[in-house]
Amino acid sequence: MIRPFWNRRRFSYLCISVFTAVALAMPASAQPLPKVMLQQVADGLDAPIFLVAPPDGTGRRLIGDQTGKVWLLGDDGVLLPEPFLDVSGSLTPLLQAFDERGLWSLAFHPEYAANGRMFLTYSAKRRGKSPYSGETAYTWRLSEFLADADNPARADPTSERILLEIDWINRKHNGGGLAFGRDGFLYVGVGDGGGVHGVPDVYVAPDLTDEEFRHAADIKEDPYRLPEEFYHYDSWAQDLNRLNGKILRLDVNGVTPYAIPPTNPFAGSAKGRDEIWAWGFRNPFRLTFDSHGAGDLFVNGVAESMWETIYMVDRPGNYGWATREGTHCFDRRRAFDPPEQCPRQDAVGEIMRDPVVEYPNWSVKRAWSKIDAEPLGTANVGGFIYRGSLFPDLYGKLVFGDFSTRLEAPSGQVFVASPAKVWREIWPFKRLIEIDQRIHSLAQDESGELHVLTTAQGIPVGNTGKVWKLVPKQE
Repeated sequence: MIRPFWNRRRFSYLCISVFTAVALAMPASAQPLPKVMLQQVADGLDAPIFLVAPPDGTGRRLIGDQTGKVWLLGDDGVLLPEPFLDVSGSLTPLLQAFDERGLWSLAFHPEYAANGRMFLTYSAKRRGKSPYSGETAYTWRLSEFLADADNPARADPTSERILLEIDWINRKHNGGGLAFGRDGFLYVGVGDGGGVHGVPDVYVAPDLTDEEFRHAADIKEDPYRLPEEFYHYDSWAQDLNRLNGKILRLDVNGVTPYAIPPTNPFAGSAKGRDEIWAWGFRNPFRLTFDSHGAGDLFVNGVAESMWETIYMVDRPGNYGWATREGTHCFDRRRAFDPPEQCPRQDAVGEIMRDPVVEYPNWSVKRAWSKIDAEPLGTANVGGFIYRGSLFPDLYGKLVFGDFSTRLEAPSGQVFVASPAKVWREIWPFKRLIEIDQRIHSLAQDESGELHVLTTAQGIPVGNTGKVWKLVPKQE
C-alpha cells in the first residue's frame, strides 16, 4: 500500500472535493447549457497542439504547433513573424500522415515573471544508444528553456537544459502532458510506450486465423491481432520500475536536473521509481489543474479499444491501465469481448481507481465488437474545470473535447460534465457543440476562458490548423 501519509491527506482532499461536488452538482438534464459559438483567433498553422498564457500579467497567448514551433499571438489576432521558440530542428522527422509525435506541451514556471523558466515535452531524434530502431523510434524528452533576457517576445533557443530522456519504440502513446500544481511541483504525463500499437507498423485483416496471421507475407498493423511476443508492452503502465504509463511529480526548483518531492509515494523506497506520482495510464496527453476549489488534477485517457475517459487524479495511486480501460476490464486477447471480472488491486495493494468521465467510441460498432452501446466520439482530448466569466452556467463544470464524432469526417465535439452528487461516481455530461473540424486539444487563457485547437485533416501536415475561442452565441 502507499504510505499512510496519503491516507491522512486523502481525508482532507475528500472533504474539500465532496463539498465542491455537492455545491456545484446538478443532474445534467436539470440545467440547460448555454448557447455557444467558436470565434476564430488564429489560422494558417500546421497542427496547433496547445495554447498557454505566461503567468506574468501581460495577457499574452502562445500557440504551440505540433511541428515544433511556438508562436506569440498579437492582440490583433496575427501571429508574430518570428516564433517565440523553435525546436523543430531537434524533432524526430514526422510522418506525412497520422503521427502522434512532435511538440506536445509547454508549462511556465509559476514564478516565470521573475525567473523566465519554462518546460517543454517533445519527441527528439533517436539517440545512438537507443535499443530501438526503425523510422518511428525516437527520444522522449523533457527540457527547460529560459526567456530571452534581451527580447521578451522570444525564448532563448540556446538555453535548453534536458531534464529527462526516455528511449521510445514508436510514434504512439507518447503522453507529454505538463502542468504545475499548487505545491509548486511539475507534473509530467508519460505514455505507456505504444509497443503494442504500431509494432509491426502496418494493418492485419481481422478474419485471419492465428496460423494465417503468423505466416502472412504482408503483415499490417492491428493491435488486437499481434503475436503474443508483443503482449508484454501492456504491462509497462503497471511496472513501477518504468516511467512509462505514469504521472511523474518533480521538484524543478533545486537539484539538477530535478529533485524528488519527499512525499512522492515511492520516494526512497525499493517499490518503484522515485519520480512516480500516479500510474496505470495509457496516454496522458493532457494534464490540467482546477484553478479553484480543491485544485484537483484532471488527466485525459485516450482509449485503446472502446472507452474514452477522464480521470480525476486527486491523490497518488493506480488508475488501472492496462488491466482496466476505464470502469471495464481489458484483455488484449479479447479486446472486443472483454471479461466481466479482472483484478481491482495491484501488486503494492492499491485499489485501481475509476475515471470521472467515460463514454464509448466508434470501435463499439466494429463488426466483431460484443459491446452494445452507441458511440459518442473517437478520442478524448482532455479539458478544464471552467473558471471563466463568459459562461456563468458552466462555472465549476468540466468542459472537454473529443477529436471527431466520426473518423471519416471532421466533426469535433465539446462536452460539459457536471460533478456527480455521489463521490467518485461517473459525472453526467452533455454535448455543448459539434464543429466541422477535428479537435486536437482544448486550452485555457489567463482569464479562464476556453479555446479549441483544430485542423481539417487531423494530421501535422498542411496549414489547416486553427485556434478558436469559445464565446456566447450571437442571436
